[in-house]
Amino acid sequence: MVIADIEADLLDYADFEEVRSVGRARSFITAAKRWLILRADSASNQSSSLTIGKAFVESMMKRAQDFVSANDTAANGGRGGVRFLGVGSSFR
Repeated sequence: MVIADIEADLLDYADFEEVRSVGRARSFITAAKRWLILRADSASNQSSSLTIGKAFVESMMKRAQDFVSANDTAANGGRGGVRFLGVGSSFR
């Protein structure tokens, strides 16, 4: 996998909060992990240098992980976190 492809995935899946998609958040997490592994902290070419903002990608990955934790219904057996009282329930 080429770093340019991973960066394209980061951009593609960065909208997980706007579209409220757990799948996109998981894809962003995977792309962020790959990017953090492969990308250097800094690069230089003789007289010029470039510093990459790993902290931003790490904070976005944390937001994606928090989003998945808060919105993943598969983690709780496919049920939502809200239970409703029905008329037939024995409630006092």
